[in-house]
Amino acid sequence: MKAARFVVGIAIAAGLLAGLVPSPSSAETGKIVQPGKVVQPGKLVVAGRRLSCGSTATLIRDFEGFAVSSNVIMLNMQALKELPRRVQWLIYYHECGHILLGPNEIAADCYAVRRARREGWLNQAGIEEICTAFNISGHGPVHPDPEERCDRLRQCFMEKGVTADGSR
Repeated sequence: MKAARFVVGIAIAAGLLAGLVPSPSSAETGKIVQPGKVVQPGKLVVAGRRLSCGSTATLIRDFEGFAVSSNVIMLNMQALKELPRRVQWLIYYHECGHILLGPNEIAADCYAVRRARREGWLNQAGIEEICTAFNISGHGPVHPDPEERCDRLRQCFMEKGVTADGSR
């Protein structure tokens, strides 16, 4: 069921940005739906840090979950604000990894960790903070279990001389 919502979230995000899919009405959903706000590339600030993913825009919108990506990164700021700042930033870069590298969860995680390390805001303590948050929030249908995922995050953090797509 969550996988289906993930796919629907991607379709809605893409459609809303392109103006092709109208937001569902309150009669259809039973609640008032906010259309969302598009933040142009390079203009997004999350927890005090400017984040960007090339020429990809971000759609700020209330939905189930933290983040989704397709041809736009869709963020649920209400859900994210409860997480530590480094976790919020890593989630954004994970979605950016999907934009750049495709659907592979491990590649998206490694992209996020390497970019964070390169930018200087992620250290070993930060990895453990992120792993704690992942263990609390669960892993969902598409991510590895939290322990395996954290082992991969640690490996990606420790690797030197590896590019974002995993090549050497």
